[in-house]
Amino acid sequence: MENTDLADYKIILSHSGKIKGLVGNCKIEEFINKLDESLINSFSKAKGILINFKFHKNQSLSMISDYMGKINELAHVEAEIIFSTEIIDNIDEEILEYEIILTGL
Repeated sequence: MENTDLADYKIILSHSGKIKGLVGNCKIEEFINKLDESLINSFSKAKGILINFKFHKNQSLSMISDYMGKINELAHVEAEIIFSTEIIDNIDEEILEYEIILTGL
């Protein structure tokens, strides 16, 4: 899992159709609650999904792995998913920054 780059965005944005997204931050344990019903329902229709998480270096990847498992359950079987994480020092240890882009809706 490495940082997203321009090529990743080009791949995800190459899927024709509508685009939905969400960018924000929250306490790590509150992430799933930040996803509204419309976005959750869109995962199953999306042809492309880009997800980037940023968090403090002292946090475990286990919760992020759990979140990605839930997202994979919601996503269409044939969806192209690009997932990345970025460890950053200048963030509170309890905060998760996220970027989600769904394309091809």
